[in-house]
This record gives sequence, C-alpha cells and structure tokens, in this order.
Amino acid sequence: MKPLRSLLERIPRRKAALLQDLRHADNAVALQALRRLQASGWTQDGSLCGLDFSKAQWQQARLARASLVSVNLGRARLDGAYLHATDLRGAGLDGACLIYANMGDVLLVGAGLRGADLRHAHLAAADLREADLRDADLRGANLWQADLRAADLRGARLDKTNLNGVRCDARTRLPDGSA
Repeated sequence: MKPLRSLLERIPRRKAALLQDLRHADNAVALQALRRLQASGWTQDGSLCGLDFSKAQWQQARLARASLVSVNLGRARLDGAYLHATDLRGAGLDGACLIYANMGDVLLVGAGLRGADLRHAHLAAADLREADLRDADLRGANLWQADLRAADLRGARLDKTNLNGVRCDARTRLPDGSA
C-alpha cells in the first residue's frame, strides 16, 4: 500500500513542476514540459485553463486540440506553433508573437490579441468572434472563412491577408474604424 500512496503523492508535485517549467525562459525546457503534460493528457483536460504563461517561450510548440481557455499568453513567443483546433476562448494574447503559427479551426472567441504579431499565421476557419485584434499585424495571414463577427480590427495591418469567405457583421470594427 505504501508504494501506491507514494505514487499518488508524487503526481501533483510532478504536475506542478511541469507547469513551472512551462514558464522557463529556455524554449527547449518549456517544450519538454509541454510534451510530458500532453503524454499525461493534461493539455486537454483543462489543467492549463486560466493560468498565467505570459512571456512563455513556446516557439514551435505542438498543442493541437489543447484546452487553453482564459490563459494569459501575453507577450509569449509562439512562432511556428501548431495550435490546430485549440480552445483559446477568452485567452490573453496581447503582444504575443504568432508568426507562421498554424491556428486553423482555433477557438479565439473573446480573446485579446491586441498588438499581436500574426504575420503569415494560418487562421483558416478560426472563430474570432468578439476578439480584440486592435493594432495586430496580420500581414500575409490566411483568414479564409474565419468568423470575425463583432471582432475589433481597428489599426490592424491586413496587407496581403487572405480574407476570402470571412464572416463579418455590423459589430465588426474594420482597421479604419468603420463598421
């Protein structure tokens, strides 16, 4: 019985250590922690929801279908990250670097992406309803069939952005401030 108790006591400590490693300044350490969390199912069970990972170094992270509701990833480095179908509803990504990130089918409803660098990001069929994209850099991004209803794009840069099939409504604020 003692070995089982010992194992059960170590699980929370292991998880806490991995969560701490996600905040590590070394990208390799952070990615190793992500892989271990994924192996335990902790990236999809809500364990990361609402946590603060501001300034995280998650370049090239593989987080498809992760549950990251209301996480703070402000000013985080997510260059080239694979976030397909990840749930980022209400997440804070202000000032985050998402250059070349693959975010197809991602849920970003109500997310804060103010000043985020999304150059060449793949956001096809992304749900960006009510997202704050003010001053975001979306040059060369693919927003094919993205949902931008009630999104705020004031000051956003959209040069060479694929906007085919984008859904907008009267509440959508365009880069020039018009609706």
